[in-house]
Amino acid sequence: MLSKKRIFVSGIIVFIILFAVMDYTSPTSEEMEQWMMDENDIVCTEDGGVKDCMKNDQAIWGRSGHFRNVGFFSSYERNYEYDTGEQMTFRTFGFLGMIIRMEDGRVWELVN
Repeated sequence: MLSKKRIFVSGIIVFIILFAVMDYTSPTSEEMEQWMMDENDIVCTEDGGVKDCMKNDQAIWGRSGHFRNVGFFSSYERNYEYDTGEQMTFRTFGFLGMIIRMEDGRVWELVN
């Protein structure tokens, strides 16, 4: 029969392995940025260090946001502003190599 100490040590080892896998597969900010741009048909070009982005033939002139990686998951929020003044916000959640679109709400508040 297994002792309590052996079960405890085995549990710790399984937890460490699980956490390492989750950390390794958590998407990076670059992966989340690229996914978000592909999903929303945003095309960016870089010329001399200046990045110009377009969506539906409209220039996007303002970009701001944040990326948070807490080891086993990551979150990414990006705000875009068109030259017309219209603003768009995109939120994503990354977990085990998957990226999921998020809406503003209670769940988003919990992960941020």
